[in-house]
Amino acid sequence: MNSWELPDAMALASPQEVQVITRRRDGTLRKPTTIWIVGEGRRVFIRSTNGPTADWYRWAISTGTGQIMASGKPHEVTFIPAEGADLATVDDALRSKYGQYASIVDHLQQVTPRSAILEVQPS
Repeated sequence: MNSWELPDAMALASPQEVQVITRRRDGTLRKPTTIWIVGEGRRVFIRSTNGPTADWYRWAISTGTGQIMASGKPHEVTFIPAEGADLATVDDALRSKYGQYASIVDHLQQVTPRSAILEVQPS
C-alpha cells in the first residue's frame, strides 16, 4: 500500500473542494467532478454524495486510477475502496472539516454515501 508523505497528504486534503478526474480504460482523462476530500494523517479519503451509482465513483472503481486536482495542482492517484474500519475515521474527518454544512455532512453519514468511500493513494 502506497501512502503519502505527511506534507503531501495535508496539501491534497486541505482545500475545501477538489476535482476528481477518473481515467478511461484507454488512459485518457474524463471531465473533472468537484468533491469534498478529507485526510487523516498520511491517508486521504473521498466519498460519493450519491453513493456507488455516481458516474465518477463507478469509473474510479472500474479503472482504479486518475487524478485529484487540489489547489490547481494535479496529483496522480490510485483509488482503493476504504475498509469498514475507516468509516468512522472518515465520518469524524468530514464532521470536523465540513461541520458548518451540518445537513450535508448528515447526508454523507447515511448508508448509501458511506458505502462509497475511496482511499486516495499516490500512483
